[in-house]
Amino acid sequence: MQRLRPRYLVLIMSILILLSGVTLAASVQSGLGTVMVSEVDFTDADGANIHSTLQKPVYATAADPLPGVVVIHGSLQNKEWLMAFGIELARRGFVVLTIDANGHGNSDSGEGGAGTAALEYLADLDFVDESEMGLIGHSMGGGYAWRAINQSSVVVDALILVGAGVYRSATVPYGPNTLVAVGDFDSLSSYPSEPTDLDSYFNVTGVEPGVTYGNFSEGTARKLFLAKTNHLFETIDPAIVSESIEWMKDSLKNGVEDSYWLPSTDLLYHLWLVGGFLGLLGAVLTIFPLLLILIGLPFFRSLRGEPVGGASSNKAYIGKGVIYGIIGAGTFFPFLAVGTILSFVLPSPQSNSLSVMSWMIGSGLIAALVLFLMLRFRGQTGLRQLSGLENGFKDFLPKFVRGIVLGVIVVGWLYVWTLLVDLGLALDLRCFLPGFHDLLFRQAVLVPLYFVGFFIYFAVEGMWLTGPLLTAPKDTWAKTQIHWTLKAMFIKCIPYVLLIAFEFGGGFLAGTALVPGIIGYSFLFFYAFTPWFAVATVITMWIYRLTGNHYVGAILNSLICAWLLASILSFF
Repeated sequence: MQRLRPRYLVLIMSILILLSGVTLAASVQSGLGTVMVSEVDFTDADGANIHSTLQKPVYATAADPLPGVVVIHGSLQNKEWLMAFGIELARRGFVVLTIDANGHGNSDSGEGGAGTAALEYLADLDFVDESEMGLIGHSMGGGYAWRAINQSSVVVDALILVGAGVYRSATVPYGPNTLVAVGDFDSLSSYPSEPTDLDSYFNVTGVEPGVTYGNFSEGTARKLFLAKTNHLFETIDPAIVSESIEWMKDSLKNGVEDSYWLPSTDLLYHLWLVGGFLGLLGAVLTIFPLLLILIGLPFFRSLRGEPVGGASSNKAYIGKGVIYGIIGAGTFFPFLAVGTILSFVLPSPQSNSLSVMSWMIGSGLIAALVLFLMLRFRGQTGLRQLSGLENGFKDFLPKFVRGIVLGVIVVGWLYVWTLLVDLGLALDLRCFLPGFHDLLFRQAVLVPLYFVGFFIYFAVEGMWLTGPLLTAPKDTWAKTQIHWTLKAMFIKCIPYVLLIAFEFGGGFLAGTALVPGIIGYSFLFFYAFTPWFAVATVITMWIYRLTGNHYVGAILNSLICAWLLASILSFF
């Protein structure tokens, strides 16, 4: 009996990891069989389609309706970011509707009425008690929640603002029982350092964190709850999730723990995160054996080649690596500002797209210029050879086209898995941070545009990683590959890891945001980019080992990142 080649075994094992992860996540999302999960769509007042996940306890019926809770995410997020609240509340007898806000995820842009429409849609379901309704909003979602309170005829009894602000004006008809949950080092909130900013809304003098003011039965209960976290991680902080469970119980269930109730500290959502991580990990791992299989096909054999062994010493690797790291991380804020300025004069369908593209293209061009000057100064191999153009454009073009085809096949493979998981289990291939998400047409048409910007970035990066930063090979194929990959990942990711450690670790130790305001908030981009930079580096070094060039890896990385960006950024 013929044995399976290792590449096929690895592919099968990767698929099994993927399936085990999404199975675990789906099981947790359904409350281990106690909750029915479905994706539903409805329209808001201006006709915009709103996409959402509905979690209905199996015992919710028209004869025995349950309280309803609408959950709304923040900017540059989608409904999965707040799934911890949906999972834990649905397990305890709440019908939960977690939505994609206008212009985010799979919802249409519209005029921002998603929260209002969601509240009314949920209240109209016959298994929902419309007299017991709650809202949870994180960051921007808090604004959506206030708008729903102002516009909807549905009365909200419980409001939880996670990393969001309160306001009370003549246009707001009432203030429900309100929990304000904020991270100690949330760069966008003044409440941790100035809790008295809430005095007016709480109707007291000298608000103190952790103290409940007012009365639940009268709708005047107020509380400021602080947790040791930042703006991003507020949505999965166990203390905030547990406090929110208790707040909804006291507001919507009169504090009664019925036969279905579970202690608020009995949390499962972390297993959903683990399952999402395994699902995403399995999907990413399939890339490597799939590439090996595809490059063995006749159509792609012209891409095969031997890598040129590196000659950089450890000292030179560190010195040049520091230069490259400074270029990448050091240009982030300047080019973010450039993109912000450009957004005022150039049309862009998605928010922050010009800022991201400015950083990618700008840092890529600067890195190319520095590399060119460095090679010229030292009399080393020129950019022409590093770029793969040493034999001319006619030789390069057919290989480049085959590289495009190869990248499209691999991304298509990942996209099929994404659709299967979404349609079959109402899940994405993601953990907490961004992962693979299905694309609407308006998002898909932007992928080629983003591809160009990312390709400039990754093509130049490939020249650095497979050129001056490539160290001498080891005595075996496996040792060389591991050695090259780990060194490339270190030099690529360490600047961003240090920035994350400064923002989160420093804030955790100090108990306050070290960099407040929008600049501190911008550090959150590093949480999204860094894991994918690590993945992209592994792909670059793997394809370099198979083909002897870097541009095929740049193509695949650019396609993946263009897909990710198109699905993450919101539409105006």
